[in-house]
Amino acid sequence: MSSQDFRDWESAYAIDPLILRLLQKKNEKSTVQLTEKSVKQRDLGVLYAAFLSIGSLILVVIVGVIRCTDVDIILANGCRTLFIYGMIGFVIGKIAEMCVRESAKSMIRQVLQRTESVQQAQAADASNDN
Repeated sequence: MSSQDFRDWESAYAIDPLILRLLQKKNEKSTVQLTEKSVKQRDLGVLYAAFLSIGSLILVVIVGVIRCTDVDIILANGCRTLFIYGMIGFVIGKIAEMCVRESAKSMIRQVLQRTESVQQAQAADASNDN
C-alpha cells in the first residue's frame, strides 16, 4: 500500500489517531495529515434505516392498494413499518459500520507490522555488514 492509499482512507473513514501518528512518523514527508474530511461521510446506520424504512413503506402502500384497503389503515400500517424497519435498519447499519472500520484498522495494523519487521530486518542486515 502506498501513502496515497492511507491518505484516501483517512479522508473517507475516521481512522484511529494513534495509527495516523504512526504513519506520520514512518512517512518523513508527512503525507498523512490530520485534516478535515474532504469526502462527505454518511453513517451506514442512517443509510440502512432510510432504505429499509422507505422500502417497507412503499411495499405497505402497494399491498394496501392491491387489497383495496382504506387509506387510514394503509397510513397507520405504513407509519408503523416506517418506524420499525427504520430502527432495524439503523441497528444493522451501525453493526456494518463497526465491522468495516475494524477491518480497515486491522489491515492498516498488519501493513504497519510488516513494514516494521522489514525495517528491522534491514537494520539487522546493515549492522551485520559493519
